Order: sequence, then C-alpha cells, then structure tokens
Amino acid sequence: MKQFCFSSNLSAMMELFLTTRNQDGYLPNHYGYYLQELDALSKSMQNESFVTKELIEAWDSAKPYLANRTKIQRHNSIRSFAAFAYAHDGLSYVPDASKLKSNSAFVPHIFTADEISRIFVAADSLSYRKNAPTRHLVIPAVIRLLYACGLRVNEALRLRTVDVNLDAGIISIFNGKGGKNRYIPIHSSLTGYLKEYTEKLPSDREWFFPSANGHYAHGTIYQNFRELLFLSHIHHTGNGPRVHDFRHTFAVHTLEKQLAEGYDPMIIVPRLAAYLGHKSYRETCWYIHLTIASFPELAEKLDSAFAGIIPVVGGEIIEED
Repeated sequence: MKQFCFSSNLSAMMELFLTTRNQDGYLPNHYGYYLQELDALSKSMQNESFVTKELIEAWDSAKPYLANRTKIQRHNSIRSFAAFAYAHDGLSYVPDASKLKSNSAFVPHIFTADEISRIFVAADSLSYRKNAPTRHLVIPAVIRLLYACGLRVNEALRLRTVDVNLDAGIISIFNGKGGKNRYIPIHSSLTGYLKEYTEKLPSDREWFFPSANGHYAHGTIYQNFRELLFLSHIHHTGNGPRVHDFRHTFAVHTLEKQLAEGYDPMIIVPRLAAYLGHKSYRETCWYIHLTIASFPELAEKLDSAFAGIIPVVGGEIIEED
C-alpha cells in the first residue's frame, strides 16, 4: 500500500480509515490522494478533529472546473471517510450521496469468449516470483472464479478456505455488500480446477487466495490484471476494461445463454439478482441495460417482460455493482 502522510487533526482517523480499507482488500489509491487534499484543506480551516459540514462544503466547491463524473467520485469517496469517522467518533458530519449526474453514460467492457480464452492462457503462463510466491497459482484461479461465478473482487479476495466447499460445489459469501450472506454454486469444471489449485497450497492456510502477508489486495489483483490484458493483446483505455467487468460479463453471458435456451425473463432476473447478491431489481436491471446495449438481438425478449424497468439505452445510468 502506498504510504500517505497527514498532519491535520483528522490525521489519526485518516490513517485508521486507510488501514482498515486495506485490510478489507479494497483500497484504490484515489482515497489516499483525496484524503491528502482534505487534510490540507482542514488545516487551512478550523482544523477540527472531526469532519464538519463546512469542511465538506468547502471540499465540494474546491474544484468547480472538474467533470461531473470526477466530482461525484471525489464527493462519494470523502463521504465514505466521513461515514467511517462518524462510526468512530459520533460527531462527524456525513453528507448525502452526490446528486450530480455523470456527463457521459458508462458502458462496461463485456469480454468476448475469445478474449476470456486469451486471458486464461496469459494467466496460466505467469511464472513463479520469489517476492510473490503464490502469484502464478492465485491469479489464474481468481480470474476464473470472477468470470465463472460473477463475484465482486473483494468477495473473492476475502474468501477463507472454510468458505469454499469444493466437495459440495458451494461458495459461502458472508457479510457481502450490504451485509448480505449468500451461497454460490460452482460449476463442476471449475470445481475440478480449484481442487487442483488447492492441492498446490498449504492445507492449513486461512485464506483461499493467500499472499505472503495475508490475502491478496484489490490493487495487486488490478496490477496483475493489467499485465494479463497486455499479454492478451487487449487494449486498455481510461475507461477499462476493469477487473469488475468480469462480473458484468458473467451477468450478460448468463442472460444471453438462458434467454437463448428459452427461459422466461421473469424467472431469469430474480434468480440472477439472488446469485449476484443484488438487493433490488434496479441493480440487476443495470445488467439488463448492458445486455440490450451490447446484444440488441435480445432486446425484444427483455423489453416485453420489463417494459418501463430497463433503463433507456443512452440514458443517464448510475452504476450499481
């Protein structure tokens, strides 16, 4: 994890926030950079030991020239910190989520079958590294699990060995997004692969995807993912592909396959919502929107079942995961 230095009266809370997020396996660097900015801003104001409404308002108005998408990220990132601080001090002001709308509709990358195959080949070609002794085993297994089961990256990285029952073919997700638990069936082909993977690692390990210092972090997975894209000759732009796009691809491919097999959309979507751990159909309809945008031949089937629910292609979408 990159080291960030803070010197305001919020510094201790900022350091605790970054440490906790890193332990959870999710710490994009922008959190640290934003907190450094907030640290300097706080020092230029009252320099309170808790987050104030005035500090948040000054933060939101600091860079009016930024695109709405960046303003939303800045606001919501600091909102996450404020909520964390409030949970510890009971004093910090927690603003509402940003009500700004992004200037452009975001469209995740849906991997083709050929791209998935090339990524798997690239992952399998990774060699042993002394400073990352499990990398050549973990990365191919993580990538396959993300694509085949549609897990969130953090859910996969926080799996303990006791959470993965390969004999029963079930993954147990505890305390997922929104504090929800769910159980994910594993296809027999992936179960066999994961059994071979497990046999190459210590049987008494705590984490299913172990690193030298615990479990793999989100940032480390992303760095390896970028390497796999390069080895697979898949172009990366500022908008992706992202590791999270394996989850989107899983959802879109599942919808495509089950619709092609004649399943009723009214059955598919609730099942998919439960599988993905969505708390509402609105979240799952985000994936349906992607299916319509990427696979127009499926639009008619979905429109007939979900008229008025599926977002309009090209309309304003707030991404759910």
